[in-house]
Amino acid sequence: MKKKLFHQLFSSEISTSQKTDRLFSLDLLKAMSIVAVVSFHSILVPKTTYIDSQLYVDILFSPLRFCVPVFLVIYFFLFEKGLEKHNGCILSLVQRRLVRILIPTVFWFSFTALLKLINKSPLLEVFGGILNGEIFTGGYYLLILLQFIPIFVILRHCFSKLINIFIIIIIQSGVYTWIYAIHLSSQTEQIISILKSIDRPLFIYWFVYIALGIYCCKKWSSIVKLSSQLHIYVKAIILVSYSILQWVEAYYAFLVFKGNITPFDYAMFSCLLSVLVMFICFSSINENQLNPLFIKLVSILSTYSLGIFCINGILYQILGSFSFSLFSDTNFNFPEIIILKLVCCFLLLGISMVLSVLLDRIGLRVVVR
Repeated sequence: MKKKLFHQLFSSEISTSQKTDRLFSLDLLKAMSIVAVVSFHSILVPKTTYIDSQLYVDILFSPLRFCVPVFLVIYFFLFEKGLEKHNGCILSLVQRRLVRILIPTVFWFSFTALLKLINKSPLLEVFGGILNGEIFTGGYYLLILLQFIPIFVILRHCFSKLINIFIIIIIQSGVYTWIYAIHLSSQTEQIISILKSIDRPLFIYWFVYIALGIYCCKKWSSIVKLSSQLHIYVKAIILVSYSILQWVEAYYAFLVFKGNITPFDYAMFSCLLSVLVMFICFSSINENQLNPLFIKLVSILSTYSLGIFCINGILYQILGSFSFSLFSDTNFNFPEIIILKLVCCFLLLGISMVLSVLLDRIGLRVVVR
């Protein structure tokens, strides 16, 4: 019965994605990234219930911060690939891309705003959430894409040269250095307060990923070749080394920002490094190396990554508001909060995935794919 239900829900979507001209390794990276995103939004209890373990939890899962950088790079990779394929109708393709992001942004922002207003949230709070992209958890990602699309179109030809990539990486690294140095300023509190009010959509945190997306598209065959030449043990060493660097930097960021890292949790050198690590380690993987069921799961997660991203962010806020009153006086130790996080992660991922498929089936494909 379960196999039949699974087949009914997903068979047509999988067959459709297999017929299109897709790069499986990018689908795999998108699938891994959406699982990582959900894992970050899966602790449904208040931080006060595991305050003694917060540092250890944040550090343990910090290597999964590759998710948003990789998502951005893949988005602009595919954007560049589309422009190269349809070079004669650039304006039309750009308009389609803008509409394709604008529709789910308006839909999910409006839907969440309506829920908040029904729940009697202050109008000013709802309006502020729309502006900074935190109307639902993770909504800032859609605002980043909307502001970056015109910039991408204007500057895309500048990022086909390696020297320009180095320059943009140096500039981005300078921004991250400045962020870490904020605490040395006499106006630390004022600067951090302003940055936190703007939250994550701020341009300075993300612009390097436009350049990396374009460059990876231009050099894709070389990246795949390099990845295929690396032994699996070498890749394991690279991944472990990245994880250690992410743990160290996450610990330092935790100390600098006194445990309240948002919105600087992706403004990290190791997040920038994560793109290189993930593309080098996974770009040469193809379907022939994997189990068919796993390939189907990757296809589903990749295809519905947008819907899962938005629905999970909304569910996280709704369920989190309920758990705040239920668990406000509870204390979780480290093993308990890890188990709770993993259980909630799989539940939220499953619910978000099924709801995305159902919304697709009832005609709302444009808001989940």
